[in-house]
Amino acid sequence: MRILVTGAAGFIGKHLVRRLMVDRHEVIAFDRRSCSLGTQSVQGDVASFDFSNILEDVDVVFHLASLLGTAELFHKIIEAERVNVIGTLNLLEAMRKKDVDTIVFTSKPNFWKDNVYTITKETCERYLTMYRNVYGFNAVLARPFNVYGPEEYLSEYRKAIPYFVTAALKNETIEIFGNGEQTMDAIYVDDAIEALVRCSIVRPKEVVEIGNGKPVKVKYLAEKTIDLSNSKSKLLYIPMRRGEADAKDVHSNGNIERLIGFLPKIRLEDGLKRTIDWYSKHLQEFDNIYKFKEEDFQT
Repeated sequence: MRILVTGAAGFIGKHLVRRLMVDRHEVIAFDRRSCSLGTQSVQGDVASFDFSNILEDVDVVFHLASLLGTAELFHKIIEAERVNVIGTLNLLEAMRKKDVDTIVFTSKPNFWKDNVYTITKETCERYLTMYRNVYGFNAVLARPFNVYGPEEYLSEYRKAIPYFVTAALKNETIEIFGNGEQTMDAIYVDDAIEALVRCSIVRPKEVVEIGNGKPVKVKYLAEKTIDLSNSKSKLLYIPMRRGEADAKDVHSNGNIERLIGFLPKIRLEDGLKRTIDWYSKHLQEFDNIYKFKEEDFQT
């Protein structure tokens, strides 16, 4: 097939492009950053780019391009709306005009309501549902949970597992938001990619929650990372960030098997070992990590 992937240079995007290339698809890799991925690499701003120029004969669109972050996006709310919502509409309108009707949209679990990223993704989900109902789109809504693995960078936003790993490998203090009792649903990137590919084939109308369905406490995850890294790091508990709820039980609802016939295969310990191995070889690339500001925290 001929496939467009937006956000192709991002963490999930580059893994997805590589998988699609292995499957011998023709892949157009679109991103705001220059990249040498896919059959064809295109650089542009998702909110203003004329996608009609590259949608000819496209069979499927994977739309991953967005601004990410929790507290980080409170500093750029309007830009998040422009990129995440207007960018999605810009793409959808171009698809409608070029008769391209199949899209897999990566959203997010909607646990935290006063959260910029959540609000923009919820808005996009509503528009995609409208395009499905009004224009007959094959619109698949996928909500990946805590996807982790090699090659996620930390300069623009900070995600838990790559931060824990890089800090542990440097024997630095690891900051834990809240009491560490809140949970997350960690899914290794290869499993998440397999789920997204299956979404494009099965095209379920129900929202697909991409996770293991097995909650793990943040504190345990940090301690496990320290242990597997043979690290001397200690934990430091700090206030929760804006846009998050304390002690929240976060995990997927387990519908992934019923909707797309897939269960994640990579065990947490094995995934962490693979992740630690990659970061240990690339640690010099992780001097520039997002630093939180005082106003990023709940009061």
